[in-house]
Amino acid sequence: MKCCNVLVLCVIIILTGCARQDAPALPQPAPVATMEAPPQEPEYIPSPPFRYGRSLMEGEAAALYDQIWAFLSAGVASGVIPIGGLTGEEAERTATIFRRENPIYYWAEFTVQGGYVRITYTLPPEEVARQRAAIEARAAEILDPIRGASHFEIALAIHDTLAIKPYSTNELLPYRDNIYGTLVRWTPICGGFASAFLYLTELAGIESVFLVGNSQRGISHAWNAVMLDGSWHFLDVTWNRPTGQFDDVFHSYFLIDERTLLAERYWDKDQFPVMPETGEGFQDFFQRMGYSVSGPVPHDAVDVLADIFFRQLIARPSLPTAARPVFLELRVSDSPEVYADWKDIYIRHLFDILRAVHARAVEEDAGFIVADLRNISIDYNDIAQVLVFYPIIRTS
Repeated sequence: MKCCNVLVLCVIIILTGCARQDAPALPQPAPVATMEAPPQEPEYIPSPPFRYGRSLMEGEAAALYDQIWAFLSAGVASGVIPIGGLTGEEAERTATIFRRENPIYYWAEFTVQGGYVRITYTLPPEEVARQRAAIEARAAEILDPIRGASHFEIALAIHDTLAIKPYSTNELLPYRDNIYGTLVRWTPICGGFASAFLYLTELAGIESVFLVGNSQRGISHAWNAVMLDGSWHFLDVTWNRPTGQFDDVFHSYFLIDERTLLAERYWDKDQFPVMPETGEGFQDFFQRMGYSVSGPVPHDAVDVLADIFFRQLIARPSLPTAARPVFLELRVSDSPEVYADWKDIYIRHLFDILRAVHARAVEEDAGFIVADLRNISIDYNDIAQVLVFYPIIRTS
């Protein structure tokens, strides 16, 4: 980040991986009940809804996954399922994928031993029912206002709701990586965000995936992929949360492609040997919103950039009555080389862009003005190729 003395304050926002740190040793609820062999099967084995991990399975792994689904969806409190010809490691992998892809069953524990997967409750059934009711009530609060919206609009609303909510980090540590801790107690880490996004999008009829791996710093991390317009799009709620002195949700890691994703993350190939792939229907967030540029830098680049920032200001539901910085963002949806050219223009012409936004607001009587033409805060993310602009705005 470059700093232009007093005139330009560059805010450096450091996006870090989400560490799944071990919680302090707290008393854990003991399993309520177990059922010894011989194994028992439910009378009816329903097919689980679409799950990306399940779609990659075949044979006995797929059968075990479906049996786990059958037990839990039928409300069987505990039981044992034979693993057939699977090794213990293969059975554990299948159970782990099931847990990640079915976040509503966060309270279930899977133990592989003696040729069986043993399923037990880690909470009393009445507490499971109470927590589930609370989860469903919170889900309704989030989803009811956006019923009938497009899949893109729903995914965006879910992402922004999860990212903007103030969270407590000092209570109920055992719940921090599941949907109860995220949606009800608001105490999540990255796994909680990814689980909640998966759960809410599924309720809205949108396919999504819970993905795990490591950040480039080697820290365990979780994120998502969502299906829009026939293509997978990646997103990371954790890394889009507000940071620093501003309280705005970033979209640098919302609807990104494989190149941007894998520049800072390594996915767990043991979970999914094949990553979801983007296709012809892929459009990043900024392209969908009309907040992106691409191609060679034109001679009127200052006006192009100012137009994008101006349209974002017009689109905001409200603007401050007292002068304060307002968060604006755009993306260079092109190669790293093209991004470097646009970024150079952006840095060198900050105040020209600022004056152009102000002039247009005055000319069009837009209801706001740039309150300070001598100061501007900026940020940029070279991996996501996003440029951020914080003009000081007030209503006129």
